[in-house]
Amino acid sequence: MNTPPEAPPPPAAVERPASVPASTPTAEAPPNSFLARTFSLSVGQALRLLGISTLVGFFVLAFDFAPTGTTFDLGGAFTAIIHRAFTAIGWAFDSFWKPALAGAVVVLPLWALWRLVQMPFRKKP
Repeated sequence: MNTPPEAPPPPAAVERPASVPASTPTAEAPPNSFLARTFSLSVGQALRLLGISTLVGFFVLAFDFAPTGTTFDLGGAFTAIIHRAFTAIGWAFDSFWKPALAGAVVVLPLWALWRLVQMPFRKKP
């Protein structure tokens, strides 16, 4: 007769020495300070912050914003921003092909070269 194989015995419980309590807390690192938690950045976050700051700086310089000027008028500034935004949108519609063509001169050859280099490593469909 065939007898089924016996199940392995249950694993033995790990015995601790009497001097070590079962619930010994592990050593945890002290929490970071408030300033470290609030203002620590990774490299990617710092680069993103730099890029956003640069973009906002271009707008500030383009609108000639001077908070110390004595003739600063909030309503006039809002009107000027709206006027210049519509002017920029009009320029983009009229001459969209210029920046698109300038970017394509750089991007398309690099894209084609990347595809050629990548071709031997691509999976066949």
